[in-house]
Amino acid sequence: MEERKKPSTAFALISFFAIVLVLIVMINIGVNTTMSVFAGVIVAVIITKILGIPWKEVEKSIISTAADCMPTFLIVIMVGMLVGIWMAGGTVPSLMYYGMMVISPKILVPLAFVLCALTSEFTGTSFGSVATMGLAMVGIASTTSIPIPLVVGAIVSGAWLGDKMSPLSDTTNLASGVSKVPLYDHIHSMQFTTLPAGLVALILFTIAGLHYSGGAMDMAQQKLIMETLSKNFNINLLLILPAILVILVSVFKLPSLLGMGLAVCVSVIFAMLFQGVNFVDLMNFAFNGFSIKTGVAIVDPMLNRGGVLSMAELLVTFMVASVMGAIITSTGILEVLAQNVLLKFIKNKSILVLVTLIYCYIVNFLTAGGQTVSIIVTEQTFESTFDDMNINRKVLSRTLEDAGTLSAPIVPWGVATIYVMGVLGCSNAYIPYAWFIFIVPIFSMVCAITGIGMWDKEGKPLRSK
Repeated sequence: MEERKKPSTAFALISFFAIVLVLIVMINIGVNTTMSVFAGVIVAVIITKILGIPWKEVEKSIISTAADCMPTFLIVIMVGMLVGIWMAGGTVPSLMYYGMMVISPKILVPLAFVLCALTSEFTGTSFGSVATMGLAMVGIASTTSIPIPLVVGAIVSGAWLGDKMSPLSDTTNLASGVSKVPLYDHIHSMQFTTLPAGLVALILFTIAGLHYSGGAMDMAQQKLIMETLSKNFNINLLLILPAILVILVSVFKLPSLLGMGLAVCVSVIFAMLFQGVNFVDLMNFAFNGFSIKTGVAIVDPMLNRGGVLSMAELLVTFMVASVMGAIITSTGILEVLAQNVLLKFIKNKSILVLVTLIYCYIVNFLTAGGQTVSIIVTEQTFESTFDDMNINRKVLSRTLEDAGTLSAPIVPWGVATIYVMGVLGCSNAYIPYAWFIFIVPIFSMVCAITGIGMWDKEGKPLRSK
């Protein structure tokens, strides 16, 4: 057996840029995202061979990462089922129908931001928020002159804001857990960066919505959509209850997986009662996705979606990305980059927060939006530095979420981005409009520089330096 080698700084830098270059080049020449990430896996495997890392060690890292990601895999599968059932059962059509009746285009964009934030806050899942409230808002937006990428940017911003602050969120619990910070101390710390950023984003979305709204909906198109929905579905306010149930289960603090499972069961009952869909067809819709031909070209794409199969590409990409992240972690190049490059620049708490943010972005972009890997690897790299500089770990846990969690849906080849594109039927043109995600790190640095929302290890406020 070859002796295992420790990567040098030069080797770590070359390896890092090689993987990034492969991802960027492959995607830009038109290669499928999953296969582009798989190419990154091959490069990562070559790096392990050069370093002489035992394959059993690499496999162990892959299995550990897969276990960490399994709850997310299951949630994605159930979200696909739920969307297919909600389409067939009339829940999403009813949300769209009543939304078009009461929502003004002047408030559509900020309302999409707020409603998706509330949905994620109560459910603990950004993916679920995008697939339910987000899908309904895109349907309503299609009757206005507002650019769809702007609406999707507001949806994504709200969904990830609520996910970040929810005590039910997997990333919220993960960041607090690995940092050894009590959950609600972690959430309290995040308020200093998340709430002001959310307010600024809300103002920007309100201004943008007013600018693009044109003051009115396309009434002819709105009427056509509403008539088509009422013709093909039994529209009823009671059909919104399954969507409300997703929020209520979080109030009773049911685990996300159990809550989503309950929502699926109740949605099946509602679909059978209100739409008369038989059980076998519903199960097929849950797996294959809902399909209908209304004869109206603009409506069919809104309704023909959902199902486990619609999540297949996402799940495969997620698995491949998880493998790539696990292999890269096992090489130790990220640790070398942090210790020998990034940590060299740390002179005070402001630089420490900045470097931690940057490192989260590096890991997330390198692992195709692997926010779980980003949070874990970054925490392990910087926890001792925060301790040595007498900075409370709830600042570290907050920073992990400010960049590690939030950057996931802005990685062009990332799992979260592919999910948003697939569920909402859009391109990644929404990324520049996800303003909240870009604003939060600014407030992270404001806190670090001013000392606001900064504490020492004893929990006492830190003065700015």
